[in-house]
Amino acid sequence: MIDYLIFGIVDNGVMILGAFTGLSIESKLPKHLQSGLGAVYGAGIGNACSDWMGGAVTASWDLAFGTGIGCVLALILVPGIAKLRNKYKSKTR
Repeated sequence: MIDYLIFGIVDNGVMILGAFTGLSIESKLPKHLQSGLGAVYGAGIGNACSDWMGGAVTASWDLAFGTGIGCVLALILVPGIAKLRNKYKSKTR
């Protein structure tokens, strides 16, 4: 049980660090590149790193690279989801 608790702390810890890092990086970009999605991208990259680390620790390289790459590829959806969200928000106002 303690192993799973440690894994959960590390897994979410890396994702949270990624989210805050994304916010920090976005705030330093020029205004036209600040879309408000820095935390989303940071969390996604942090999650990809933590998932890769989880597979690497077990020496399952297929798991490590498969989940890591899959997580990064899912970030392609972020702009489309943000656009749909903004469109929905503007209709409900």
